[in-house]
Amino acid sequence: MIGSGRLRFAANVLRAAGVDSFGVTSATFDSVTATRPGAAPLWVDLRTESATEQAYADGVAVVRRAEIRCRWNSAQALALTEKDRIQVRGRTFRILGIQNLDEADMVAVIECEEVV
Repeated sequence: MIGSGRLRFAANVLRAAGVDSFGVTSATFDSVTATRPGAAPLWVDLRTESATEQAYADGVAVVRRAEIRCRWNSAQALALTEKDRIQVRGRTFRILGIQNLDEADMVAVIECEEVV
């Protein structure tokens, strides 16, 4: 189990607004947690893992990776997938993968990349 003291940050889950007539996912995202009035926010623990440089167009982009942990049942209640985004402390993260830690249905480990 993850202690409530470790979940220090309230997070906002963003989901793609929809798909266009060609089936392409929209580039705009709407808040999922805001559409659940009265529901508790998603509380998470944010751990920054690494930052690397990557060639991008005519310059260099910094790619920051992070690990976000939350309760498994909270991630399940929001139907969190790799297509979603998470906002924590004003930073937006693209979800790369979601793991059920030790297959115990207690902790969700979300591997992310910061969207700059």
